[in-house]
Amino acid sequence: MVRGLLCFGGFLVAALIAYSFGSKQSGGFDLANLLRPLPEVDESYQRGFRSDAIAHINRARVPLNVDQAGVDDDIQTFLRAFVGEHPRPEEIELDVVFNDLQSQFPGAQYLAANLVTSGSREELLGKLAGWTAVASPDFNTVNTAVFTHGRRLGALAVMARRIPAFSLRAANEEGGRFFNQCPHCGKVHALEVEKESRTLILSCPYCELPFDILAADTSGTIKRAPDFFDGFKLMEQPEVASQMSSEQRIMALWQRITDQCDYQLDQDHSDEKEREVWKNSRQTWDEKAGDCEDTSILLADALISAGFEARVAIGWNGNIGQHAWVVVKSGDRQYVLESTLQDNITLENLVIASKAAAFYQPEQLFDRENLYFTEADESDFRRDYFSPSLWRKLPVRNDLKAPTLSLR
Repeated sequence: MVRGLLCFGGFLVAALIAYSFGSKQSGGFDLANLLRPLPEVDESYQRGFRSDAIAHINRARVPLNVDQAGVDDDIQTFLRAFVGEHPRPEEIELDVVFNDLQSQFPGAQYLAANLVTSGSREELLGKLAGWTAVASPDFNTVNTAVFTHGRRLGALAVMARRIPAFSLRAANEEGGRFFNQCPHCGKVHALEVEKESRTLILSCPYCELPFDILAADTSGTIKRAPDFFDGFKLMEQPEVASQMSSEQRIMALWQRITDQCDYQLDQDHSDEKEREVWKNSRQTWDEKAGDCEDTSILLADALISAGFEARVAIGWNGNIGQHAWVVVKSGDRQYVLESTLQDNITLENLVIASKAAAFYQPEQLFDRENLYFTEADESDFRRDYFSPSLWRKLPVRNDLKAPTLSLR
């Protein structure tokens, strides 16, 4: 009997689990096998059988143009212990094998198993060589555990391919498929991030909550959103700043960035017309131009350096569509700042977050240190960008070099 299952889940997330059950009965009566003494299934026998099983399977893969399979030592150790501890290995439930394997090896997202019995070693090897999973390029290792069952031999075989844990370094060096543990629900899932990826908001396929914001910089390196802050600071004259209210200081910093930077889409200065890239704060300031993400990062960075609590919001604007903007806290008030304004900044532009809720709809927030996601009702989190009960903080995992300080 053979059974198969293919599962995909989540934004840019893919996982494959294949089940394959071999025949447990040979279907005939063989007196010679009945009289032939069973071999001693010791460690030497296990190694020899595994080596022969791989050779048989690889010979079957050659005409199919499928790469040769090897051994996964960790899974092999697990398999031997699993079979050795089972009171009746011929009755092993393969669902349990898969669950235990993926619990111990989260990266084992490609799995196939075969439980076979036979009266002879050669027939056992032949059954494994005829296994349907042998033809699949999804698997690159073969592992076996032999046992005795009455006057018969049995084998539990697992073909597998393990994928690495997700990291930015691996995504930038190789790209491809990785496994990741969701920080919200704790479940392990697979995800795919290619080297050519641009802006990505990664979500868990189980709890459906976003857990990371990634974007490519102008060199094509994938980074987490907070990594685009570089500690940019706009110098203020202390004697002047001390005479200003918090709101006046916010508007003054906002005005300087508005005066410095023109709004510019990525497509307007890139050879790749579909390319979506982010700049760090210093790049945007020096190039005197940027889109909504670029100028929002620059403005929030400057505000944080000036002592304010500020965050970049990613979400939707009722008039524009997908958008990025800044929210800053002053006392008990929160203001939404449109970083792409090209006019003189006045008090009319300093809009309280609760009054901007109809047009500015945040989905994710980030600052220099953290990402923020919410499960709250939108009528609440649109009005309050800083409440820890509304916005859950996720510290950034630093896979790449730390940001550098930029002064002006």
